[in-house]
Amino acid sequence: MITKKDFLDVQDFTKEEFLEMLEMIRLLKEADQKGIQLPLLARTTIALMFDQPSTRTRVSFESAMDKLGGDALYLETKTLHVGENRETLKDTALVLSGMVDAVMIRNESHDAIIELAKWSTVPVFNGMSSACMHPTQALCDVFTIMENMPAGKKLEDVNVMWIGDNSVDRSEDNLHIGGVCRSNALIASIMGYTFISCAPKPAEMLPQDVALVQANYKKSGGRFIQTDDPYEYIDQVDFIITDAWWYHGSDHLKDKKLDEFFPTYAVNDELIAAAPAWAKVMHPLPGNRGYEIAESVWDGPHSLLIEQAANRFHTQKGLLATFMYPRAREQKEALVSYYTAQVEQALTQTVDKIAGTHYDA
Repeated sequence: MITKKDFLDVQDFTKEEFLEMLEMIRLLKEADQKGIQLPLLARTTIALMFDQPSTRTRVSFESAMDKLGGDALYLETKTLHVGENRETLKDTALVLSGMVDAVMIRNESHDAIIELAKWSTVPVFNGMSSACMHPTQALCDVFTIMENMPAGKKLEDVNVMWIGDNSVDRSEDNLHIGGVCRSNALIASIMGYTFISCAPKPAEMLPQDVALVQANYKKSGGRFIQTDDPYEYIDQVDFIITDAWWYHGSDHLKDKKLDEFFPTYAVNDELIAAAPAWAKVMHPLPGNRGYEIAESVWDGPHSLLIEQAANRFHTQKGLLATFMYPRAREQKEALVSYYTAQVEQALTQTVDKIAGTHYDA
């Protein structure tokens, strides 16, 4: 019997385990680029639960599952019975576990994702818990970094600067949405490369998150740096990453965020000119063109935005194969043949009559 494990939080895995996942992603991407698709998850199904709009997460999981030979069911939370004063997450998890082989969930509440995973008997993937965590994106970003490192550098030598909204403070008077930054800082500290958090004071990473990152760096040997000046370390940076300053559901914050970030924390031509010639720009998307990143940089030679987005698909393939294939592999061909024969034997004349097929009385 294979023990179930979930992909909920980057803190749940070691550097060695991430390297194994990253190698799986690399291998499946290499095969995909040669036109080879491996039906590793044939006869399996994943349920995709969303309570928010999604482009990259939804399409990457659906497409990845299809390319691996399985099926994906898109489930909007509002179309399900689960919710406040309705069916509990426990009951939903147990019901889905009896019908599918894995669950991916994007939810406003990280606690809701943890609760679903607690009761699910099949693997659960965190497709983003709003302001708190986006582990699949963080793994994708590490993969994209590894594919684009400067010549001669190892991952541990890389310097990443995350600029802009880096806080996950959800208080009414200081609302920020830096969950992707949080996940990236944590995975960087596990993998051991330098992470520079660049933000104005109200938007800098929360002290408790910084403490987690620094504890990880004590083990990995990397460096964590905080600054409110985008130019302080720019001459050392290999990758500049930013994220949306406002997002669906927080469009009312646009004017406040522009006052807070623009133009000082925008990735523009002036900032790129101060960076090393090889520096690359990343953004998890969706983004606000001309704000977090200038149009000229967004579409320019330093941009990895579209390549990074495409890597979401390859990342999901690697994750699905890693977490689901060991369970799918238990479907031994001998047992498949045995039960196929049993079903054929059960298709008696009576059954054929019920189905209205070819047998006469």
